[in-house]
Amino acid sequence: MTTFQRARSEEQRLARRQTILRTAAAMLAEMPVSALSLNELSRRVGLAKSNVLRYFETREAVLLDLLDQSARDFLTEAGEQLRSLVDARDPLDVRTEAVASGLATSFAARPMLCELLSAQAGVLEHNISIEVATRYKEGARDSLLGLAELLRSLFPELDRPRSEQGANLIIVLICGLWTHTHPAPAVRAVYDADPRFAFMDSNFPDALHQTLHTLLTGLLVRS
Repeated sequence: MTTFQRARSEEQRLARRQTILRTAAAMLAEMPVSALSLNELSRRVGLAKSNVLRYFETREAVLLDLLDQSARDFLTEAGEQLRSLVDARDPLDVRTEAVASGLATSFAARPMLCELLSAQAGVLEHNISIEVATRYKEGARDSLLGLAELLRSLFPELDRPRSEQGANLIIVLICGLWTHTHPAPAVRAVYDADPRFAFMDSNFPDALHQTLHTLLTGLLVRS
């Protein structure tokens, strides 16, 4: 354990927060959200738990900050990729397939983001203060509005209400599909052993692609 030295400037505080977030991200490459503890995070950062709590009030607050950062990075990167792949002059069915496929591929390539999203409402938004909740929701709102704007740029036919509804529903789909396509070991064993349950077993990219295509088609029809 290193000797704690208080960060004196705002720049030093931000740097230390980023160190904690990078360490949490590295841990999530090794373990699920449920296994990440504040004690182990503190040990890997090289600070006492009480000193980590100077920067984040709880484990959940760390993970919400990481989720916010990951969502913003995703929006920037996926937005650039989709805008380069999709031509607004293409027929609607061609664009719908391209966007559904592109979004599914982009999310599937970011398992940490998908797992954090799946844990957001049921786990991460608990054990936090109103201040942390407000700050997180402000960032989440900005990301959702950014995703809605991206949808409108790819589909000029979409009005603002439908694009915002679509952005919300995309996140809901990811939350549910990620959990159900990553079953517990006992459930995985049942799926593998008994063909009666084959229709209940699906992989995340394919399931997300299909549901996104259905969602986008419905939104465009209603818009």
